[in-house]
Amino acid sequence: MEHERVADLLRRSADALAPTPRERERMRLRVLAEFKAMDFESPPAPVRDLAAARSTAPGRLMVALAAALCLILSLGAMSLLLSRDALPGDPLYAIKRSAESASFGLAFDDAAKARKHLEFATARIDEMEGMAARGATPIGSYLTALTDFDTDAAAGSRLLTVLSTNGDGSGLTYLRDWATSQSQRLKTLRPSLPERADTSADLLAAITERADALIARLNCYTITTGGADDVGALPATDACATRPPVQQSYSTLPTTATHPGGGPGGSGPGGGSSSTVTTTPTVTFTTPTVASPVTTGSKGSGPTTTSTKPTDVSVPLPLPVISLPPLLPGLPGIVLGG
Repeated sequence: MEHERVADLLRRSADALAPTPRERERMRLRVLAEFKAMDFESPPAPVRDLAAARSTAPGRLMVALAAALCLILSLGAMSLLLSRDALPGDPLYAIKRSAESASFGLAFDDAAKARKHLEFATARIDEMEGMAARGATPIGSYLTALTDFDTDAAAGSRLLTVLSTNGDGSGLTYLRDWATSQSQRLKTLRPSLPERADTSADLLAAITERADALIARLNCYTITTGGADDVGALPATDACATRPPVQQSYSTLPTTATHPGGGPGGSGPGGGSSSTVTTTPTVTFTTPTVASPVTTGSKGSGPTTTSTKPTDVSVPLPLPVISLPPLLPGLPGIVLGG
């Protein structure tokens, strides 16, 4: 059924692009002049090689098929170009929507699909602005644009709210700004639109409200309830519990110190060689402040006070490594720690 509609639209475009009567007369005179120049009295030259004549038939067929394919592609490209500004009710509007469906099929992830839906909804507002500027537009054309706008706007909002609440939330700001902008454009067009436009305006208001509610809960443990409705993910209704900060303190990097030794045969005092001491840092984690009740006074003597004290947890690390020179020549050195 879709192919028949496309073929019908192509036939209509061919009629619209047909040559004028003046051009037809000029072509007819040119063909007649060519026929007069041809010599029909002399017999054609005999075909001496029948096999060679037959071998040229497939080549001519391929040339004809290539020419037909080029013609079809040219007509298709011309139709797509002419349909870019088509409005609902125009003959080429179906080709425009088919091209949009093809571009949507090239979006492979949900984020790209969500933005495509919003782009198509924006295009419907553009079409309504064009119909309002044209004037004398049937109400059915407006209803078609409004219905398609609601479908794409709701679909884009559903995808974008779910993706944003599972990610960094940047898509919610984009969705809110988009809905606010399109709501203003629809409000400007309201005198030219039917009453059905109120439904689209309510949808944009719901999308804006949902985006604001989800943005307000981005720092909470629970952002959504896990469910969704027509415009997207449902925000949670419980108290917003934020994650307490975790503080971490680190000491300086490992240091290495060299001290003169005192063993025999060394260069320092006492003849010993130098020793190397490597100090490994200690890492201390500071846990969040925990309130521990401390009761002051006797029972019934007054209110109790509560004091808070941070708890430090020290993680023991390996002891420093100390290398000492051998006590006597020929003996191995002494290593302490590690």
